[in-house]
Amino acid sequence: MAKGVPIHKLTKPDEPLRHSAPALIIRANEMLDWAAAAHDPACIAELHNMRIAAKRLRYTMEIFAPTLGPKADKLLKTVEDIQERLGAIHDCDVMIPLLEQALEKEMNRERKIARRGDSPPSHVAAEGLIPLMQKKRAEREKRYREFIQFWDKLPPEKMMSDLIELASLPSDNEPINLTDGPENSAGNAAMDS
Repeated sequence: MAKGVPIHKLTKPDEPLRHSAPALIIRANEMLDWAAAAHDPACIAELHNMRIAAKRLRYTMEIFAPTLGPKADKLLKTVEDIQERLGAIHDCDVMIPLLEQALEKEMNRERKIARRGDSPPSHVAAEGLIPLMQKKRAEREKRYREFIQFWDKLPPEKMMSDLIELASLPSDNEPINLTDGPENSAGNAAMDS
């Protein structure tokens, strides 16, 4: 599973909360690190890691939301959508192998029962599990297609630039210098005066 930078290493507890907002950019980059795999439906682990990173970004955004202003609401909703869409894909990715294992186990059980008697296996399990597996595979494909359409429509680069803009402007519209870190923003404002 993807490990994120602990939030306490991204913030400045002795300064106003708003001055730690560049932590949002780090969280967004953690999510975007997995985005290259988004266009390959076989990258199950990477899509899951992207979901986990989106969840971290969402929770970090929720912490900073009161300091980000009204523009943040739309961006937060976008991140929630990413997390939820990837979560629905992951649910299918977990369920399909479980159904396959259950089918194999039941087929083996039915074969053993049939060997004891003279009747062929009834394949009762297959009659229920195979259509369910097909349904889950189709659902996964549909959810994946919908996610890619959503993701490409954003586009991610625009989402990132919007996030950088939000994280760069404190509530009093004084720019934070992202290259030097939030601790230097007060000094930079004094030089601008």
